Amino acid sequence: MTLKFSEVLHEKQVFLQLEAASKTAAVSALLAALADDERVSSPQELTDAVIGRDAAALEENGIGICIAHGRTNAVRSLVMAAGKLLTPIVIPEISCPLSLIFVAGIPSAFSSDYLRLVGAIARICSSPSQMERLLATREPSEFIAFLEAHTNRF
Repeated sequence: MTLKFSEVLHEKQVFLQLEAASKTAAVSALLAALADDERVSSPQELTDAVIGRDAAALEENGIGICIAHGRTNAVRSLVMAAGKLLTPIVIPEISCPLSLIFVAGIPSAFSSDYLRLVGAIARICSSPSQMERLLATREPSEFIAFLEAHTNRF
């Protein structure tokens, strides 16, 4: 079965004005948004799985991006949260400030949907015009719809 972004990333887990002073704080804020999700059986195990990996940030078109994830039995299905930082964070890993963060919990019984969705994010972020349009979204529903509309375009 192929999942859509709207099945994995819910509006209440998209923050278009995320405030955080560090990458870890931003990831933690997104993990907190997943804590009451019915698909998450153990928020602490999910947090441990994601934070324990210390996801690297990358730079695309002058914008810092982080896709933090963890594989764990603490989720019943693929879950995701996303944040656009209100004030980008300067981190030593990359030469531009971190602006966009995704957090994913991947079931231990791995499915290829995670790779497909992350691939779509990567392709959107590698296109300056697509990245600009994603960052310009004003509502969580618009953010999710943009991701979903561009999942199979490439």
